[in-house]
Amino acid sequence: MGLSAEEQRRIEKLSTRLIGHYEFDQPPVPVEKILSAPPEGLNSVDISDLSLVFGIGEHRYEYRMAMARLLYREICRASSKWAEGFPYSNEAARYFAASLLVPEQWAIKSARRPFVSLQQLSEDYQVPEYAMASRLVKLGKRVKGMS
Repeated sequence: MGLSAEEQRRIEKLSTRLIGHYEFDQPPVPVEKILSAPPEGLNSVDISDLSLVFGIGEHRYEYRMAMARLLYREICRASSKWAEGFPYSNEAARYFAASLLVPEQWAIKSARRPFVSLQQLSEDYQVPEYAMASRLVKLGKRVKGMS
């Protein structure tokens, strides 16, 4: 079915607000910090045992995507200014994870760097290569190493 353009826009706005709230200005976004010390209105999540659940996976940095999806679930559960009636869905959680860990403006700027590769961006942002490639495609950008 897919997320509507409006749903995507709202999720992008939410990600931008969170990044601004913490004054993050370069990758990687420390999603662990947001989960352990969330903004007012959200409950903290004990992430000490999450590494056991998410630590083994097919893709390096998959655990960071999982933590960002967990954050989205907590936002959807909250009754605060952060929630804004966001309905939870797996697709929305995946979109949020990508938009939080690979913010639009940062990704556009990073993709302009000469000779930058998908693998390098994946390392810079600490997200799996598939997530980086998907995000760049969504933003209309291409870098070396994308098929």
